[in-house]
Amino acid sequence: MKRARKPEKIARYEAELALPPFPYALQYLWDAFNRIRRRKGSDFAGPAPISWPDIDAFCRHSRLYLHPWEIAIIEQLDDLYLKVTDKADAQGFEA
Repeated sequence: MKRARKPEKIARYEAELALPPFPYALQYLWDAFNRIRRRKGSDFAGPAPISWPDIDAFCRHSRLYLHPWEIAIIEQLDDLYLKVTDKADAQGFEA
């Protein structure tokens, strides 16, 4: 098997890691997700999903009102987080 040259390999890795620009208009949702997630515990099975009471408590204590579509985004972010951490655990990596 022929090995790829370093510049080609680097270019391939960079292409795999390329991301679209961060939508800064939604920074507040990313911050809210991270604040809730940092306070969420885990058990023997790994991180627990963010629950409705977690979101409710966050909104009450931070006095940040979240519309249903904003809550849906936080839930989607959490689903992705749980999926990635589960996959990383299965492969023996830390997420």
